[in-house]
Amino acid sequence: MAYFITDTCIGCTVCELKCPVDTISGKSKELYVIHPEGCIDCGVCAIYCPVSCIQDQYGNLVTRIKPSQIPKAKVIVDDCTGCEFCVDICPFDCIYMKEDPTHTGAGHYRVAEVVAEECVACRLCEIVCDKDAIIVPNAPTHRAAMLPSQLEKH
Repeated sequence: MAYFITDTCIGCTVCELKCPVDTISGKSKELYVIHPEGCIDCGVCAIYCPVSCIQDQYGNLVTRIKPSQIPKAKVIVDDCTGCEFCVDICPFDCIYMKEDPTHTGAGHYRVAEVVAEECVACRLCEIVCDKDAIIVPNAPTHRAAMLPSQLEKH
């Protein structure tokens, strides 16, 4: 079930600009619409909305979060296998591979690294990581219900 923009939308365009999959449309100063067939339930639009007019997939209004307070994805280096699934899925291109600092010598071990300034806590990296090696601590969205239970421990 997709996120939904309520009729208190002021048409500021922020949600459309922040949507990683370009599934929000509208005209400035008019009601914007999230197209459910394209919505990936990441919640990015909702946490950036200045008037908190976007409901999550459960019908709850999501409160805006200041960009500086949005949690960032974290890599658990000991669990990362270097598969690059998180790099491939990230719509903001804020994850890259780097040399594993815990392995010295051959230099062929690589692990994911997150560029925190670019991360918007969409949590797609968590979804694709079958090793639970990347998490968004204190995530503002309800995506945790769709994730492996191991993430709740971190």
